[in-house]
Amino acid sequence: MFHGFWWLIARRYGPFDAAFLPIDGVRVNFEPFQPPSPFPAALDPQQAAVAAHILKARKIIPIHFGSCHKPPVFVEVDRPADGLVKSAAELGLEAQILAPGDSIAL
Repeated sequence: MFHGFWWLIARRYGPFDAAFLPIDGVRVNFEPFQPPSPFPAALDPQQAAVAAHILKARKIIPIHFGSCHKPPVFVEVDRPADGLVKSAAELGLEAQILAPGDSIAL
């Protein structure tokens, strides 16, 4: 999930008011996809914060976390929202955590 296209996207379309990025860092163990990969199938909190920083986003809004933790098939990182807030702050970004049904004005 973490790739070199963040810079290209930033150059072509940035800066962004907000970046909506996954933060669950999920590792999956589905049949018939065996053996399972040890690598995350989606961005983890630190990777998402770095991607938002590269994209020159003013804030990061996390998506895809907190609702699908179903071990051993679908395993999220521990406390992804807390990890995002910390990682974003280290990069000078605002992380805005929305509850289901919340909205924002950009």
